Amino acid sequence: MTTEIPAAIVDDDVRRTQAVQASASERRRAVVIEDVRRGPVSDRLAEELHVLARLPLQRDLSQLRAVIAVGRPAVVLVKAPLENLDFRLVRLCAAHRVDVLVLAHPGYGLLGSARPRRLGGLPWLRLRWPHQRTGMRAKRAVDVLLVLLSAPVLMPLVLVLCAAVCWDGPPLYFQTRVGRGGRLFRLVKIRTMRVGVERATGPTLTRPDAPGITSIGRVLRRYHLDELPQLWNVLRGEMSLVGPRPERPEFVSGFRRRLPLYDLRHLLCPGITGIAQLTNGYTAAVDDKLRCDLLYVSSRSLRMDLTLLALTVGDLMRGFPRD
Repeated sequence: MTTEIPAAIVDDDVRRTQAVQASASERRRAVVIEDVRRGPVSDRLAEELHVLARLPLQRDLSQLRAVIAVGRPAVVLVKAPLENLDFRLVRLCAAHRVDVLVLAHPGYGLLGSARPRRLGGLPWLRLRWPHQRTGMRAKRAVDVLLVLLSAPVLMPLVLVLCAAVCWDGPPLYFQTRVGRGGRLFRLVKIRTMRVGVERATGPTLTRPDAPGITSIGRVLRRYHLDELPQLWNVLRGEMSLVGPRPERPEFVSGFRRRLPLYDLRHLLCPGITGIAQLTNGYTAAVDDKLRCDLLYVSSRSLRMDLTLLALTVGDLMRGFPRD
């Protein structure tokens, strides 16, 4: 004897299956890129997104290109740190209007500069590469306005500091740096080292115990007062108040060979202050600076700039312990 299943129960099961299928189709389409070198990172992304494919993180983008062309995902989630991201992947996604999210590192929220969003039980950082002209113009307007407002107070201070250091040589020091788009410009600072010290050593990376620093120069560096003349670079449009710190061309060529993503920091005007300057100061390793710079480039906003400026003013008042 067979038991007949009521039609109402069958209809409920069919409707439930159809609802699940409809829910899956309505969810955002996503592609997940796994960094197999770091080991598996479990997630629940399938509960919130319609995962089209899970691909390994690799230089060959043919698989990702095919999935984007056929599946038309709305987002690509890269389960790897920001510094391991291949810029070609970002350009590919940008060309197809696909959002890119990277797995957020705990340090990304150190300064309140990044606001990770949670998906599948994991924190993610949405990349915002600088291409909006409106945002760039607003940043430029804020730079010029703040420099002009602060000029009546800072200009007399710069003159006093120049007078204090001119007893053994010129008060100002000009140095070639790499700016936005890899263009060179002349950065101006108050001199903190003895005249001609680099003739014997050649170009060297800045460090707190560098030979040749004058006694007053050490104080200026501690409070970063030697960088006040760079406000002139800001007015000229060569620098911004907030951004990646500009490096010397003698070192940039080597950094480019060792760090494939290094040129990403040149998407923006270099800055007097920024995440790297506040968290690491003069002692930061190049890799640490790059990590901070990529974080800023990918998640910058006017609110972040104002936050970093406020933190900089606070550190200036206390004196930088990083010297």
